[in-house]
Formats: sequence, C-alpha cells, structure tokens
Amino acid sequence: MSTYSIMETIVVLGIVAVALVYVLRRVIKTSRGKGDCGCGCGKDCQCNHKPVKKY
Repeated sequence: MSTYSIMETIVVLGIVAVALVYVLRRVIKTSRGKGDCGCGCGKDCQCNHKPVKKY
C-alpha cells in the first residue's frame, strides 16, 4: 500500500467514526427525552411537556 492509500483509509475511517458518534449521541438523547422530539421546534419544544387536562 502506498502512503496515499493509507491516508485515504485513515480519512474515511475518521469520517465514519464521527458519523457513528453523532448518530449514537442523537439516539441516546432522543431515547432519554432530552433531544428533539421530531416536531421541528428544536430541543426546547413544548410537545413533551404539555399539561394534562383533568375533567
């Protein structure tokens, strides 16, 4: 293997590692309820904190 192909492999593995960490972090935050709920309002949305009306 040449030096160029080794550098390409290292760069690709680095990109894959960063993407994997990003996805795992999003999954963990969402599963704990601290992330975005998916409504598009961001992490400070009120969807998960709506008051329950009792009649």
